[in-house]
Parts: sequence; C-alpha cells; structure tokens
Amino acid sequence: MAPGPTRDAPRVLLVNSGKTEAVDRLRAVAPDAELDVITEAAYAVQYSADVRLHFVTDIGDLSAVQRTALALQAAAPTDYVVAPSERSQQAGGYLRSFLGLPGIPFDTANLFSNKPVMKAALAAQGIAVAPYRVVADLSAVPAAAAGVGWPVVVKPALGTGSMNTFAAPSPAAWAAIRDSAACDGLRHANCPLVVERFVDMEGEYHCDGVVHNGRVEFAAASRYFMPLLGNIDAFTGSYLLPDRHPDAQPIVALHERVVRALGLRTGVTHLELFKTADGFLVGEIACRPAGGGIVEAIEMQYGVDLWRVFMETALGRDPSVPAPVRRLRDDIIVNCDLPVRPGRVVRISGPDELARVPDVVRLSMTVGPGDVIGTRLHSASTTGLVYLAVADEDLVHKRVQELAQAYVLDVEPTSACSGTPEWPD
Repeated sequence: MAPGPTRDAPRVLLVNSGKTEAVDRLRAVAPDAELDVITEAAYAVQYSADVRLHFVTDIGDLSAVQRTALALQAAAPTDYVVAPSERSQQAGGYLRSFLGLPGIPFDTANLFSNKPVMKAALAAQGIAVAPYRVVADLSAVPAAAAGVGWPVVVKPALGTGSMNTFAAPSPAAWAAIRDSAACDGLRHANCPLVVERFVDMEGEYHCDGVVHNGRVEFAAASRYFMPLLGNIDAFTGSYLLPDRHPDAQPIVALHERVVRALGLRTGVTHLELFKTADGFLVGEIACRPAGGGIVEAIEMQYGVDLWRVFMETALGRDPSVPAPVRRLRDDIIVNCDLPVRPGRVVRISGPDELARVPDVVRLSMTVGPGDVIGTRLHSASTTGLVYLAVADEDLVHKRVQELAQAYVLDVEPTSACSGTPEWPD
C-alpha cells in the first residue's frame, strides 16, 4: 500500500449514500481535510453548499465510481478513501486497491459486504451460518428453497438494512411475493440472489467492535427487542447486554472468530447473529458503523465513539479507544427506533410527550408534522431515536411498551415519495 500523505491537509474522497452524518463526523476528526464526495443525485440535499459533490447513477457501479475517482485523481492525488455506508463498502475497497491507497482493500471489503462470499468464508472456518443457495434470478428461487428447506429468506447478495428482503414460508407464499410490485427491487437487482433457510431463533443479537492491527480492541454485545425482518413499523431497537450476561461472552468470542476468519486488519464492525436451540448462527457482518441508535448507545454505555473510530482508522490513524474499556454506568442503555409509515405526517408525538416515559435519558426527533415519509424503508428507518437507561434487563420490554403507548404517528396518503427516511443506506 502507498504511504500516507506528506501534505498537512489530507485529500479525502468520501463515497457515500444515505449516511447523513458522514461529512460532519469526518470533519470532526480531520477539520482541515480537502474533501470530495461521490454520491447519487438523490442524496444531494443532505450536503451543505460548501461540499464538492460528484454524481454517479449508482455507487454500486464500480466502473462509474472508478471513472469519477480517476478524474479527481488527475486534478489532485487522493490520500484516503472513506466509505461509511453499506452500499459504498465495495466501491471504497475497490478504489483503495485500484489506486494503491491505505485502508480496507477490495478483497476484504467484498468479504464484509457480499453475503454468499462472506458465508462461504465463514463456513470454511467452521463458523455456523444458515444453509443457503446462490441463484441468478427469481426463477431459480423455488428449486433453491427446496434444496435448503422451506421456509426461506430471499435477498440480494449485496444489500442493506433488510431492503428487498423477503421471508417466504411456502412455494405459494413465494409465488405471491414474486409477482408483487414490492419484489421489483429484487427482480431488477444487479447482483446474485441468496436463498437462505429461515432461522427459527430464540433471539436476534448484534455485536459492534473495533479492530486494530488484527486485534479486537473492543466489542459490545447487544440484543434486539425482536427480529428485524418484517418489523419496520414496530418499536425496533436493542439494548446492551450486562457484562455478566450468559450470552455476552459467547457473542464477543464469536465476533473475534468472524473478524479473524474474514481477515479484517483495522476498522469498525457490526455483526448480526441469531441464537437458536443449537447455539449462535452468524447472519452477516459489515465493516462500518451500525445504523439507528446503536453507535450513540455504545458511547453512552462505554465511552467508545464508533463513528469517530471509523473515521480515524479510515484516515490511517490509531483508534481512540480507552484502555481498558469499562462500562461508564451500571444500568443498561436501550436504544429505540420510533416506527415509521409511508405518507404525510399529520400528527406525531413531540419530545416532551415521550420524555415523560420513565428512564428516558435522551431523544431526538427527525420527522415532524407535514414531513413526507417515502416508501423505500429499511431496518434503520425511523422518525426519531429514544434512549433509556434501565436498572435491569427485566425492565427493557416494560419501558418499550410504555414508550409504544405514548407514541403517536398519524399519516395521510400522498403520491410524493421524498424525505430522508426513504433513502437506503
């Protein structure tokens, strides 16, 4: 890899889709950086006028991203490529490998974003994943599903936040999904499809970590309130497991095995996994910060800012992780994504109303009356984030139920499809 920059101000190329906080997070770490952004036109409104934007039709089109980056390279050499969103991971890795830049190379980025490649690499190391098949298009789904056993989940090999992901309990149910307009995104996907056996789980978990020089410097285990698939309009979210929770250490140990198996040297991780009667199965892992309120919850619980660490490591710096990492508080931090529904918002609970729920310690609303919520929703789509600090695990669901009772969202139909919540990661 090429050495880091000799100039005082690094020249950074940000490849991004819907991570609205990426520019501010980058500037917090490198305020003097010369910044260019490659993105899609739909995301232009999320940037201030002083940001230099360069558009491609699809940031998943590596050739288009390459051409744009080469044009920028001709004007001034790039020092670092930063790719903070799920959809930009492959492009970021490709540019680093193609231009000889430091950071996560394409082969590693591919392992952390291409689901069948990831699963094959994990299975080869004896790490349990759900049985799956890879198919070229929708017509091959029934045969693949019969091979792994119904019910199944069908999704693109390259995807984000449960978008274009469908659970099908039977051939008849799949036929109805296949013929629906909702399946258009999967029908026109420009990548292979994965047909995976539906996991009969006791719970869905995630583990978020920091890796530096091949060593896991920090990892925190959390449990989702419920499985995410099919629950966009529910009170989704997660809570950090107490250090002595019986699931915490097995999850952290599995996270370390996954990182080692996929060869990540330095970066931030977000691992999704399922607990079954036979133990934990790995769903997938990404090398970027988690969505929703997970990053802020971890900072509240442990003092580790995963967004800051992500930017530091992407810019070739050592991660600012306290040594040793300790819980900053004895209670349990819970992050809750407020539910969304497509339409124009007529009424929505205000912060004062939601703050009356016991144990709420922080909240932020991103949608208000008159805003339009579009139809392209995913697992991190929300009208706001609420954080609670509860005394023990038994209180988590009680407080979430009280929050659900206090929350009001009324929408009216509209033909408009605009607004930040519709944008995929």
